[in-house]
Amino acid sequence: MKTKLFTLMAVFVIAALVLTACGGGASDAGNTGDAGDAGDAGMQEPTFGGASLADFEGAAGFVVVAPGDPIRLGASAALTGPIPEFGLDIAQSYQLGVHDVNAAGGILGHELEIDIQDGACDGDAATVVANGFAADPSIVAVAGGTCTGETFGLQPILQQAMIPHVTSSATNPKVTSEDCTVCNRVALNDDLQASVVAPYMFNELGLTQIAVMHDNGDYGLGLAELVQGYFEAAGGTVVAFEGIQVGDTDFRAALTKIAASEPEAIYFGGYATEGGLIAAQMEEVGLGEAIFFSDDGVYGQAFIDAAGAAAEGAFVSFPIGDEAAELNEAFDAAYEEMFGIAPDDQGPFHAQAYDAIALLADAIGRAAVADDAGLGYLLIERAALIEAIRATESLQGLSGVLTCNAIGDCGAGGIQIFQVQDGAFVQVSGFGMD
Repeated sequence: MKTKLFTLMAVFVIAALVLTACGGGASDAGNTGDAGDAGDAGMQEPTFGGASLADFEGAAGFVVVAPGDPIRLGASAALTGPIPEFGLDIAQSYQLGVHDVNAAGGILGHELEIDIQDGACDGDAATVVANGFAADPSIVAVAGGTCTGETFGLQPILQQAMIPHVTSSATNPKVTSEDCTVCNRVALNDDLQASVVAPYMFNELGLTQIAVMHDNGDYGLGLAELVQGYFEAAGGTVVAFEGIQVGDTDFRAALTKIAASEPEAIYFGGYATEGGLIAAQMEEVGLGEAIFFSDDGVYGQAFIDAAGAAAEGAFVSFPIGDEAAELNEAFDAAYEEMFGIAPDDQGPFHAQAYDAIALLADAIGRAAVADDAGLGYLLIERAALIEAIRATESLQGLSGVLTCNAIGDCGAGGIQIFQVQDGAFVQVSGFGMD
């Protein structure tokens, strides 16, 4: 395992970024010193730019990492809730990302460590998670959440504590804004997704009237509204707009109501289980000829399992960058060796999750400052880290080349569209299809 994982990092640019002493003016920050320095660490008080360590320990907005201690990240992943397969895939990709950073030498002489908590794809659960991280003075930054509502639950607490976070999969446009200085993401947002999907349905599939369904959640409803707007702007007609509830299993009443409008397709904003059941129940109410089209929340094996034979022919979109094939092949092999399952069989956001760790590691390497005497202490000012994340430019990741803008959107590339053919998702539009 170790050889394959190190090979991945050897070709991945993060190795060069985290091992260079480019942050905080600390040209020797990666060296914790020789045995003599280690002894001095217990006798000599470290300073940072002449200021005493005591000036920063416990001070709001600063994290002090002692010699030999790890740099600690928090993470919120949806390990339970409507899409636990996606959450586990993301959590495992975080773990692999941390492993690879450490295999490449760590960050300025310190290993990276991650505390993964269950955000459950739920705002209330995420609020509990965020409060725990905010109360822990060793947490430097947070990866997550998985879902939009979960991420909205994290953000007010993390903003108040000035703890930056990077989500790999919360795609609602409102996740990033000028009002949230700590909010960042590596996934592409739903406005882009809707702006590609709606014209594809109208122009490529020739659909002129569709019904739109959603799960009443921050993610599903928001995306459904965007698709409705873009489809109507393209010249199509939305003949019905219906909401359902996450956790329900019988959608025949809503589908029967929709069937009376004779749509050519149903677009669903939501997650895999509900999407699969909707697709399976369409034929029962006279919608067997209508196309089922959905989003990245449905792009996974869980949808195919839930829909059964009705999955065949369904379309989904997924936001992803222009992948680097060599990097992704190495990642896939390392992931399968570490976790015993191919990442594509677990969930769709592993590349973005790995990239979230790479982005944080790179920014920490640029923001952290070593103590003046090289005793092995690091000082990380959260304000400086927030700024360093937003300053990320041309960072090669699995999902593309990452460059963050002023509001923290760092995603690369565009939207791919897949169709279920012979029981598997097959790309039919997007990168590599021109």
